[in-house]
Amino acid sequence: MNQSFSEKYFINPGIEYGIRSYNALKKGESYERIYTFELYVIKALITIYGEKSILLPYKFDNEKAFECNLMIYDLKENDMKSFINYMNEYYNFMHNYKSEVRATGLINEIEKLLMEMINRRSKKKEFSPEELNRFDDVFNPTGGDLQKLKALVSSDEGLIIKAWENNKETIINTQTHLMPVSPSLLSSELYNKYGYDIRTIASLKENEILEVNNAIEAEECKPVEPVIETKCKRHLALTSGSVIIDSLILMSVVATEIMLGIITYAGLWG
Repeated sequence: MNQSFSEKYFINPGIEYGIRSYNALKKGESYERIYTFELYVIKALITIYGEKSILLPYKFDNEKAFECNLMIYDLKENDMKSFINYMNEYYNFMHNYKSEVRATGLINEIEKLLMEMINRRSKKKEFSPEELNRFDDVFNPTGGDLQKLKALVSSDEGLIIKAWENNKETIINTQTHLMPVSPSLLSSELYNKYGYDIRTIASLKENEILEVNNAIEAEECKPVEPVIETKCKRHLALTSGSVIIDSLILMSVVATEIMLGIITYAGLWG
């Protein structure tokens, strides 16, 4: 842990060492066990958002893209910022660890925000049973380094474990009642990439869905250099004069303006 004071971190040391540890583990290399919690947090983020959403911004040193990707399932910006701050505070706690002090509050706050991210994702895109079971290793480890670490630095009495068990059951029950997906629909993630909600697309007529799908697939097939987006969402720019897609864009822009107005108003009175 003897880092230089001039060393540059991606977002903050908590995020940096979590990603470094994940990459090392993926390559079959060793990592410092003191960063076990950070590692499992990154594992959880990758399960929620996908590996590219978490690792590509790190690879290209694009902090803005990383922050935006944490909000692609409508996580509130203040929750995103709180999560990042708590990860930094946890790193500082471990960096200056004293046996008589516990990190219970920090760990609980980080894990509550992870659950919020999971809930947000589950409303947009289903989790497979395998994905949900991966979170058990984070919130309720029954062995290994994370369980040992939590026993050492946290005095949690099972509140997070109980919260996760209840949360997991709710997600499972909710996902069984989600809107049936038309065979013509693309993935929710792909629509979200271009700024559309799959529920909005699903409300269109079959031929209209195909028109949107064809435009997206054409855009996806364009040979472009790898670029990390610095905006949270992007809408498909077309020159076909499509009334359907232009209407979707207009609907999304209007919705965005309304949300910005609400956020500004709330900020004035908050």
